[in-house]
Amino acid sequence: MTRYLLVLVALLSAAALFAQDLPVTGVTLFSSGVGFMERSGKVKDNATFQLSFKTEDINDLLKSMIVLDLDGGKVGAVTYGAKDPISKTLQSFAVNLNDNPSMGTLLNRVRGVEITVRTDRDITGKILGVETKQKAAGDKVVTFEVLNLLTDAGLRSVPMDDISTYSLKDQKLNKELQDALVVMAGGLDNQRKPVTLNFIGTGERNVMVGYITKTPVWKTSYRLAAGENNSFLQGWAIVENTGDADWDKVQLQLIAGRPISFAQDLYTPLYIQRPLVQSKLYASLRPVSYESALTVNDDSSIPVLSSIQGPISSFQAYNTNIGRGLAGDKGDKGYPGYPYLSKPSFDQGMTAGEALNSSVKSAATASDLGQAFSYKINELVTLPRQQSAMLPIVTSPVTTSKVSIFNPAVHATIPLYGMKVTNTTGVNLMGGPITVFDNGVYAGDATMEDLAPKEDRLISYAMDLGIESKMENSGNSDQVLAIKISGGAFIVQHKNQRTTTYTFRVKDGKDRKVMVEHTFASDWKLIEPKKADETTDALYRFNIAVKADETKKFDVVEENITWQSMGLTSINADTLVYYGSTKKMSDKVRAAVIKAQDMQAAINTINTQISDNDRQRNDIVNEQTRLRQNMTAVTNGSDLYKRYMTKLNDQETKLEDLRDKQEALRIQLLAKQQELTAYLHDLSVE
Repeated sequence: MTRYLLVLVALLSAAALFAQDLPVTGVTLFSSGVGFMERSGKVKDNATFQLSFKTEDINDLLKSMIVLDLDGGKVGAVTYGAKDPISKTLQSFAVNLNDNPSMGTLLNRVRGVEITVRTDRDITGKILGVETKQKAAGDKVVTFEVLNLLTDAGLRSVPMDDISTYSLKDQKLNKELQDALVVMAGGLDNQRKPVTLNFIGTGERNVMVGYITKTPVWKTSYRLAAGENNSFLQGWAIVENTGDADWDKVQLQLIAGRPISFAQDLYTPLYIQRPLVQSKLYASLRPVSYESALTVNDDSSIPVLSSIQGPISSFQAYNTNIGRGLAGDKGDKGYPGYPYLSKPSFDQGMTAGEALNSSVKSAATASDLGQAFSYKINELVTLPRQQSAMLPIVTSPVTTSKVSIFNPAVHATIPLYGMKVTNTTGVNLMGGPITVFDNGVYAGDATMEDLAPKEDRLISYAMDLGIESKMENSGNSDQVLAIKISGGAFIVQHKNQRTTTYTFRVKDGKDRKVMVEHTFASDWKLIEPKKADETTDALYRFNIAVKADETKKFDVVEENITWQSMGLTSINADTLVYYGSTKKMSDKVRAAVIKAQDMQAAINTINTQISDNDRQRNDIVNEQTRLRQNMTAVTNGSDLYKRYMTKLNDQETKLEDLRDKQEALRIQLLAKQQELTAYLHDLSVE
């Protein structure tokens, strides 16, 4: 029986390998790491397709799969292998094959089932069981198994070594065994799961299935043949087929957009732990659970989903939001294959841009999808699995302007060769690296962020060693603009001004267009020049013309306005003299400050008196402690003892006077503090 199981598993595995498949006919790759895969083909009458997916991709499949029968048919159930362990699944069948049972063990598990066995003839009966017997074989004892059957002629024991075939008569049990073997066959590859699509209908029809799956991010790279004012841009898309299916003449579309995409575990079965309810011995009722009503379908056949009716073209409007039409137009221009730029050849009477344009034509048609931008490859693409390709998507002139870019944060003394690129291609350019060729020679590499049509972008690709640059901070100046009192606070308005000087000297005898990138802070205002040529989130950009053999200085002046707040009573004499020298403080403000200081001085005097009073009291208390200690060492009633008593009496009188004085001082202090608070409250003077 074990040999029989292995043979059947092998046959089932082979059948799965040769199951009917739907080829990949459309691929839409997004720059967010997902792709929409489209498989389509023709079916006739009722048909079944079996696809195979990696286990890790099943969640995306369950979340996004679209199945359509496009010519009047219906879509049946989509079935897929469960994620439960095979051992748990096998335990659910009528006959458990989980422990790889022997033939005798398997027959014991189906006792009572009618079976036909073949020895030298067919014997039919119901299985009573399998027992083990022994017999002598020479000087040895041999153990063997015997199948006991109840036949029409009575009990019959059949040695299992004599049996060549077994045939169960119970068709339901036969199917259970076959289903269990299918599960075992599917478990041979733990990394993949079968997905079966059922289509119901009559005649020949077009069907389609689409789904989202994880894919590598498609990338772009560019070659820029630089000219003085106009350059030529060639853009390539880099795509990778990392799936398990070949792309054979598929319609490919590349989307430069970032749709929100997430993964959710829909594949793992969820089991809820239910409470165990024990009924009372005298009760026959079970717990009642009330649920919402469900619509009942009298049709007991396989459940179906209504599909979109009509020809293939009716699906195109729906599929536009996903990326492309089912059939897809091929475009007007032929696709020249996948040439690549191995080495520029610009010495055949052509400019660099002409050479790039003559050898490679764009193979893509671009379109704006609103939330994204699409490059549709005009011709069908063939790309075997685990292979990558470069596809030309842009070949167009662009407007450029050469400039030397100086940013001290990038390099303290040397500007970078660069250019401002204006996207005149008419299509969105996705960000990527740019290889720059100047006068037919490799000049350097640059990077570029996404660039919309008519938008400008600055790129840099080499160091400009023909010009010296320097940035110096010429110092800050502080000017007092105004002084006032508001809400009882002394407030000073300052104007701070700083100057940054940029110096350039050309060394190679060539005129320069220099762009200075100057970092700014949002609380500083540009004074000179009055306006920057460009402003980014963090930079001012200034364009400066520097002639050959010229040393040129360029100043950037900025200022900010600040307010300094101080308490009136905390201003010392030196501070008052300083702010008075600025001639921004009025007589009223000065008088208010002096009055507040006088009032605070009175408070300070009282605090000093209170502190002095406390010191005197502490001295007396300490002296009294000393006298009392001395009195314990002398004779009571002696002259010295009487002297100590007289002194203690005088000290007690003085303590009482100090306590009275302390209370009077505290009353005065409170009054002065209230007077100052009332004066400062809402005091506003300019």
